Amino acid sequence: MDLLAALGNPADSDQVRAVAAALAGIERDLHDAIQDHYEALGADPPADRGAPEERIAQLQRLVEHHVEGDLWGYFVAEQAPAGFENAEDARNYADIEASAWERRRAELAETVDDEEASERERADRAVRRRFGVDIETFEEHVVGYSPERTLRRALRGPVDTDIERLRVATRALERRDE
Repeated sequence: MDLLAALGNPADSDQVRAVAAALAGIERDLHDAIQDHYEALGADPPADRGAPEERIAQLQRLVEHHVEGDLWGYFVAEQAPAGFENAEDARNYADIEASAWERRRAELAETVDDEEASERERADRAVRRRFGVDIETFEEHVVGYSPERTLRRALRGPVDTDIERLRVATRALERRDE
C-alpha cells in the first residue's frame, strides 16, 4: 500500500474543507459586494453564483487532482471548452512547444483530403472531427495548456471575474463623469 492510499484522500480532510470554505466565503462576499455596487449604479447586477457548497466541492476536487499529479484531469472536468472530446488523446498535444505543434498540426492536416484547402483549414477539420472544437480553441486551451494556468484559473477565477466587473463599473462611472 502506498503512502497516499494509507493517508486517504487529502481533499476530504477537515483542513482542506476549512480552507476551501474560507475561500468560498471570501469569493461570495466579494460577489455580493459587486452585485450591490452594480445595483447602486442602476445597472443590472451580475448573475448570482452557485452555492458556496458547489465551490467548496470544486476546490476539494482541485486538491485531489493536484495531489494525484493530474491537473490535466481537473482541466478536462472543470475548465475544458464546451464540446471538447477525446481528452486522453488530446493530452498528447497539451503544453507542447510551438515547433512541435507546427509538426503535429501538419500531420493532422494530412489526414484530410482536400487539395484546395490550406494546411490550417485541413488541420481545423481534423481537430473538429477528432476533438470536437475548432483549431483556435484547441490551440488556446489544449496546446496552450499549462498546469500553472489551470491552478491559477481554479483558484483565482471567481475573484478575477469580479475584479474585472468592478473595473467595468469604474470605467462606466468615469465616462458618466466626463
